[in-house]
Amino acid sequence: MHALCLSLLGGLLAGFFVLPAQAADPRLESASCRRVDTGPGPHSLLVLPDGRRVLVSSHERRRFAGAGEIYAYEPATGRMQVLPRRGEPAGLVLRPHHMALRRHDGEDLLHLINHDDDNANGRRHSILIYAVEADGLRFRRQLADPLLSSPNHLAIAPDGDIYVSNDRRDGSSVLELALRLSRATLVHYREGRGWQLAAEGLSFPNGVQAEAGRVLVSQTFGGNVLAFARAADGSLGPARELWRQPLLDGLKPGPEPGSYLTIAHDSLTDFLRHKGKGSHRSPATVWQVDGAGAARPFFREDGRRISGLSAVVFAGDRVLFGQSFEPWLLQCPWRG
Repeated sequence: MHALCLSLLGGLLAGFFVLPAQAADPRLESASCRRVDTGPGPHSLLVLPDGRRVLVSSHERRRFAGAGEIYAYEPATGRMQVLPRRGEPAGLVLRPHHMALRRHDGEDLLHLINHDDDNANGRRHSILIYAVEADGLRFRRQLADPLLSSPNHLAIAPDGDIYVSNDRRDGSSVLELALRLSRATLVHYREGRGWQLAAEGLSFPNGVQAEAGRVLVSQTFGGNVLAFARAADGSLGPARELWRQPLLDGLKPGPEPGSYLTIAHDSLTDFLRHKGKGSHRSPATVWQVDGAGAARPFFREDGRRISGLSAVVFAGDRVLFGQSFEPWLLQCPWRG
């Protein structure tokens, strides 16, 4: 969830959702989960194709003006290190949010949302692209456009097109969030054509998955997962609702082909309180949703081990869970 925006709303937002206790996927050994220390706010996790390293985007969102880092974690050895970055433009400050990866011309290209202003309601955002090297990241290019008004998540389609969810149409507007106005957008980038509006009238769109024939989007305030048909030129048709659940956050591939994982926060109030005070628990449930919209609980966390869940990825015989604020991941054995 774009916590840096939501944290400004304080008591303006009402709504409290409590999910009944749910069992986790039996292949996930929840009793054996443990913390893995990393930088603050490990919001986005990305497993590299070799399967040995997991990239972790880290930014202290409670002190937003400061710079963040990209970490590399090796689950097999437990090694966690900050990746050196080379070739960046002078003056660039890294405040990373969500990440995606594309293999192109023999390189693994990391794409990440960067918040270029030093405040949570800034108007300047961009997509930074780095080549992933054995010992670091090498800067390749920066994509910026006014259509990147409040970028939250991004995804890359098989043909290289980029889709980005803006949780607000006006990235400086607290009122748009407070009133839960359905004005947010999904934008699309194609090399040689630039940025275009792909969908509008959304209510805090969050996670994105871009496939050859469709694009899926989870909505926090809209409380659903939408599926858009995708044309050959990258444009999107009308949306259909795939599944409903309040306060959704993120969208990742699930353990079975054609399945997805998305996080449902139990309470927006608890999430905001956790942002203000790390000891306040913010529980959530990770749901597995199939392509037809059938869902079942994958993981349930009451906030004692990890709060403010933001990401879940599979790394060999482990599952890793990211969060928005505190400086650790949760790692659980996986028998899938």
